[in-house]
Amino acid sequence: MGQPDRGLRIDRCAVIRPLTPGEAELAREAFGDALRCQSIRLLAAPWPFNRAFVPGRWFGREWIVWPRRTLPDDIAAAPLKPQAVLIHELTHVWQAQQGVNLLTGKIRAGDRPASYAYPVGMDCDWGGLNIEQQAMVVEHRFRLLRGGAVPAPAEFYDRVCPLGPRIKT
Repeated sequence: MGQPDRGLRIDRCAVIRPLTPGEAELAREAFGDALRCQSIRLLAAPWPFNRAFVPGRWFGREWIVWPRRTLPDDIAAAPLKPQAVLIHELTHVWQAQQGVNLLTGKIRAGDRPASYAYPVGMDCDWGGLNIEQQAMVVEHRFRLLRGGAVPAPAEFYDRVCPLGPRIKT
């Protein structure tokens, strides 16, 4: 009682853990107050899982399944690539928190490279994007804020992405 939730540990790596304070701060930077972080858990999954994904809400928690061999103790202290993957997956958590059925959304979106590509132009609208395109917009916006290469200028992400603070240029 009164102890912080450090997660279930087997060996050196937590098998199930909450977001670290640093990861929660990354989430706040990307989502502002729109994402409820307290109920999110990371599950370090063994083979055959080779990429992170969000299976949805189970047992009162939102889950991000992450390959155990690539899950850092604190993604916030890792390089940009795993941080950006976390933001992408947190977008799916946010979508589920907004009532989106991730299973049907994923079936509609598909899982090929074109499923993740979004149109860069004035005709691009958040509501017209599938769940993977929305997650890529949020991920790319996050990468841009950290100096990463992305397919569109800051003005595009400010116009299309409804999450987080505006980008200062």
